[in-house]
Order: sequence, then structure tokens, then C-alpha cells
Amino acid sequence: MPPLDTHQIVLPIAACVLLAVVAGRIPRYRFALLGFVAIVGYAVLQDQLSARLCPEYFTVLHRPVPGVTDPTLLGVCWGFLGGWWGGVLLGYTAGLTATLGSHPKLAPREILKPLAFLVSGVAVATALTGFSVWRHSEALGVVLDPGMAEAVPPQRHRALFTVACYHFVAYASSIFGGVLLCVWVASERRSRAKQEKETRPPGLPGDAAR
Repeated sequence: MPPLDTHQIVLPIAACVLLAVVAGRIPRYRFALLGFVAIVGYAVLQDQLSARLCPEYFTVLHRPVPGVTDPTLLGVCWGFLGGWWGGVLLGYTAGLTATLGSHPKLAPREILKPLAFLVSGVAVATALTGFSVWRHSEALGVVLDPGMAEAVPPQRHRALFTVACYHFVAYASSIFGGVLLCVWVASERRSRAKQEKETRPPGLPGDAAR
């Protein structure tokens, strides 16, 4: 595959810098920034392992980052490039869920613990998938297309298959976790609205309408 174009690296960096600036002024974008930090932070750590198990996952199955071959830098670059957009989307969606409507709004700091649970869940799902695929691919004698031998050393075919599988699960579980996060946020807001209604002193404006 041809290397990534310069704009495919520069534009995501510029977008995230802009997000950080805007988040300082508009609270809703702080949710997006939190999602970015959580997902990219996890992705960079995961890709440190992936780049050491099979660097060809990033240099052969993906368009390579020009001049980057060191495993540590590969993990950092692809942790960012692969996770930034998902983290921003997850955080911003959670922010909309937390602030739109008439129910009590949630502050960005209030989703820190749920975000930590989300990342932990992704890590567990990814680890279990990696372990299972590694063991079963050995037991079942799974082999890749012989044509891959030209680009990936045969001794790393099993690792390539394992890395590809647990990366897919990481993406899928992040999406699932993001849905659960938004469900929790909406449920928490409804619960707070109900509590406010129950504790409101009688005689306040609006009670008669209720």
C-alpha cells in the first residue's frame, strides 16, 4: 500500500488541537475531549502491544506512516490515527445526551467513572479475544493466504491473525460501550429529574399544572 498522504496526518492533529481550544470555551465540547483522551489513551497502549506482536499489521494491512517503523512510534501514531475520531464522536454524543432537553444536565466530570468502566470493558474484551484467537489458531492450524508470505514473515502469520481479530473486537466493544454510556447518561438524567420533582416543596410555580 502507498504511504499515508501528509493531509491524512496533519488534518486529524489540527482537528484535535481545535477541539481542545473550543472545549475551553464551550462545555459541551469538553465531553468530546474526554472521549478523545479516553479512547486514544487506550488505543495507544493497545497498539504498543500490537506493534510488537506484528508490526506488519500497521505497515502492510494499513497504509504506512511515512518514515515510521519503530514499534513504539507505530503504536503512538496508529493509536491516535485509529482512535481519535471514534473518541471525539463517542464523547460528543455522550455530551449531547447529557445536555439536551429539560432534564437536569450532567457535567463532563460526571462521566469520568463511566468512561473508565467503558475502557476497562474494552480492554477485557480485547484481551480475552486475543488469548482465545491465539490459542485456537494454534490448535486448529489456521494459516493465512500463501501470498501473505511475501509481505509478512510466516512466523508472524498467527500473530497477524490474532492482532486483526482483537482490533476488530476493540472497535466493536467501543461502539457497544458508547451506546451503554449514552443509555446510562439518559437514565441518570431521568432519575435526577424524578428526584427533583419528588423533593420540590409544594406550592412552587408549576405544581398545579402537574
